[in-house]
Amino acid sequence: MQLKANTTFCSTLATATCSLLAMEPAYAANLFSAENPWSVSSAILYYSEKDRVTVVEPVVQVKTESNDGEFITFKFAYDSISGATPNGASPTNVAHTFGTTTQTVTASSGGSTTHTTVPLITPAHTLPLVNFSDERYALAVEWEQPLTRTLRGIFGTSLSQEHDYAALGANAALLWDINNKLTTLTVGASIDADQVSPTGGIHAPFASISTSQSTSGSRQKDGYDVLFGITQVMTRRTLMQLNYTRGSSTGYLTDPYKLVSVVDAGGNTTDYLHEKRPDTRVRNALYWKTVYHLTEDIVHFSYRHYWDDWGVTAHTADATYRWVLASDSYLEPHLRFYTQTAADFFVHALNDGPLPEYASADLRLGAFHSLTTGLRYGVEFYKGAEYGIGMDYMKQTGDGHPASAIGLQKNENLFPDLKALSVFADISVKF
Repeated sequence: MQLKANTTFCSTLATATCSLLAMEPAYAANLFSAENPWSVSSAILYYSEKDRVTVVEPVVQVKTESNDGEFITFKFAYDSISGATPNGASPTNVAHTFGTTTQTVTASSGGSTTHTTVPLITPAHTLPLVNFSDERYALAVEWEQPLTRTLRGIFGTSLSQEHDYAALGANAALLWDINNKLTTLTVGASIDADQVSPTGGIHAPFASISTSQSTSGSRQKDGYDVLFGITQVMTRRTLMQLNYTRGSSTGYLTDPYKLVSVVDAGGNTTDYLHEKRPDTRVRNALYWKTVYHLTEDIVHFSYRHYWDDWGVTAHTADATYRWVLASDSYLEPHLRFYTQTAADFFVHALNDGPLPEYASADLRLGAFHSLTTGLRYGVEFYKGAEYGIGMDYMKQTGDGHPASAIGLQKNENLFPDLKALSVFADISVKF
């Protein structure tokens, strides 16, 4: 698909990109000289949800530094995503069909192959899932430049592409060191221009899947974020950071693949509608982090409070303890707790009758909490070179039997637990 961002934004981004990449030959030669420090980092993540989504993501980052403290960073990421995800419909006491799939059959002799279209059937008492696969390519470039003795500027651009989604972004930040460089004040902003081009087209909000006619084309989704922060050296061993971020998204914010069940007074499903969300969302977040250096070990703790005008409020607490085993290796246990309230328009199902202004049964907008535990091992195997391996296990829990359940729905688990395992490895080299 083609990315059709608005003309003004594209012009601005093009100017910034040209300033970053189209350097004077002598200047570029100095920056990328073999005499300047280089670092190359690479990582790979394997993420798997039980009976649902699997993601494989390799990332490569290259960073170079000039003699006057200037940095250029290039980052490339690739995602391979496959599996199944909830489509928003509620489990019920009878089997239901959602779309079709292609079944391939090869003769026992191996001489012929046939492809047959068969219905996708969700068994009774089972959360309906939809199979999918996708690939994403992402590229980001960042330039950090000292502007004065105490002021630094960071400027970046990013681009990512999926088969049904494209994102274009730009960001800038100023960092001002004061108080003998014990305090750093930060102000930053970012802007995004995205295009959504759903497979199967775009359906009208609350249109029934049995009668809905999709329209081809794409929809625009734009956003911005501003950040204000302060980082303070508290003592010789303690560093503290506090940030406030405010952002807004406008445009097509509905998930084109999510449905909402319609049930009668007895809880029997009578229809499935395409969801509808507001076309604006204002987000706020407060983030606090403390790093404490013991004699050798290091403790990291952070807390994030998030709220938006959709009614979602979230709290995240994250802690790691770097236990130094020797001068060149360490173990790092990890613990993360997350909890959120439901969006104002989140429902497991709609009653027969007048429709509300907005409704979504996307479990990501429901109330839930999760606990993640993990462990990382890192070692410096050569001067300026380090590798690490690690694993995280996450369990997410919601209210599977809410008081709002209707009739037969009271007998169903409307929010099954989600379990996920992440395995990752990384290596970095400086030269």
